[in-house]
Amino acid sequence: MSHSNMKKPNLFAGEGSRRGWTGALAVVSAVVLATTVRAQNVAFGSFPNNSTHSSAAVAAAIANVPTNAGVVYDPIGQTNYLQVWNFNDLVYTGPVNVSLTLQRIRLGYWMPTETDDGGFFNLSAGELPNIPRLGNNYYMEFVVWPYINLTNATYDSGEDAYGVMAYPGAMRLLIGLGGQVWFTGDHYGEDGLQLNAENVNPPPPAGVFTVTNVIKGTNVVLSWATIGGETNIVQATTGLSNGFTNLSPNIIAAGGDLTNASYTNIGGATKPAQFYRIILEQ
Repeated sequence: MSHSNMKKPNLFAGEGSRRGWTGALAVVSAVVLATTVRAQNVAFGSFPNNSTHSSAAVAAAIANVPTNAGVVYDPIGQTNYLQVWNFNDLVYTGPVNVSLTLQRIRLGYWMPTETDDGGFFNLSAGELPNIPRLGNNYYMEFVVWPYINLTNATYDSGEDAYGVMAYPGAMRLLIGLGGQVWFTGDHYGEDGLQLNAENVNPPPPAGVFTVTNVIKGTNVVLSWATIGGETNIVQATTGLSNGFTNLSPNIIAAGGDLTNASYTNIGGATKPAQFYRIILEQ
């Protein structure tokens, strides 16, 4: 996906007047009343047991999630470029921590106004392709909502996350029975198909975005691990103090989140010695 917020990790007026004011005051009062009515604290319930939910499965899954988990990582291990979408609007880019949501699940707190919370979630073909398919009813879906009070066992469904996003918002966790935790800030898929699942537990291995091979003959062939659907650019310089310039066109690797890409610098070995680097734009 290509967005405006990009990250570039790299490898290296009498009477009449009173009537007017009275009318204005009535309008203001109506606005205040509307705001007051909208805000509502809702008591958590217990996760249900029915055809779509299993409280025992929720308890078993969250028991396998480390208590120190919560930081969200993108597929190359970055933590500062997570995205949250409100339908087709990007409303947030930055770090995300879901520790509060994981703790409410440990406490067995269910959001009764969002009946899918804690329900089984079976992935469709092409949806979140980097999440391993481990059988029906392996994963459960949970709402990630910032306005929760674990001490009072309530949540506020009247606030707007990021100022615009109405409850339940577009942030979700998928938790597997084995304790795997995945995050998406685009549950409704307005950023295209949900291709941007992010790791919580386990985090991605270090060095996913990295050069994996360099073959030098007459040509120089660079291969690297990257993210499918993202823009990669190979850059080069003859000296580190000279600055890098683009060598390749945009390279967009196919596949799911984690994949491989390569670029051949024709005649690269017959030219003055060069330093190479790859830029990933997201």
